[in-house]
Amino acid sequence: MCCFASGSKGNCSYISDGETNILIDMGISATRAERFLSVLGVDPDRVIVFVTHSHSDHIGGLKVFCKKHPNAVVHCRRESAGEVYRVSGVMPTVDESRVVTVGGLIVTAVPVPHDVPCFGYIVRSGERRIAVVTDVGAVDEPVIDELGRCNIVMLEANHDMEMLRRNPAYSQSLKARIASRYGHLSNVDCAAACAMLASRGVNNFILAHLSEENNTQDLALSVVNGALSAVGRIGLRVVAASQNKPTGLFEVC
Repeated sequence: MCCFASGSKGNCSYISDGETNILIDMGISATRAERFLSVLGVDPDRVIVFVTHSHSDHIGGLKVFCKKHPNAVVHCRRESAGEVYRVSGVMPTVDESRVVTVGGLIVTAVPVPHDVPCFGYIVRSGERRIAVVTDVGAVDEPVIDELGRCNIVMLEANHDMEMLRRNPAYSQSLKARIASRYGHLSNVDCAAACAMLASRGVNNFILAHLSEENNTQDLALSVVNGALSAVGRIGLRVVAASQNKPTGLFEVC
């Protein structure tokens, strides 16, 4: 797995078993996605895109990418298909089932609370599982149960509550939306979820969708690592994804 980019300006992550190549979202430019895929030796015409939801920072590059690579396949859940088509102009393959098999990979959609229909994804190859949940207002027990069986979890750590509260550029209604159950996950809430997941055996975390206005990588990492330390889970791999550059590769053997 590699997160190409994550944040309010564009999201895209790559998962592969060496044969089947999946992108979760296409919120970055087609050119940028092509460049990252080229570094990995992946043909863009052979990728399969799974869309989490219809916000432009997750599908903003989809139309151009599909125009340049007509053999690329786009999947999304039925609840999101209409809005994905309206926003992007791309008609996706509509998944009626939560579980879809593509090549040797099994992809499970996990519904999460957000202000539009939204899904995280768990990608499984044999007993190896990788989860991507980038936009979520709250992590409930059913989601913890699903993520707790994964080897790598990419989970939103969007904002520091105090930075959000003090941000003069944001209206009170916008702050309330971000902090709500149907908004975005704070560092503290992300940390609590990571601590629960670590207690169930998750050893690798990627912190996603950090706000450039209301968070920093150092803050997010400090809060999450502090929560992991408090439950005795020290030395786990915790990386903060960036808007501007990809993470390193995570591998599950």
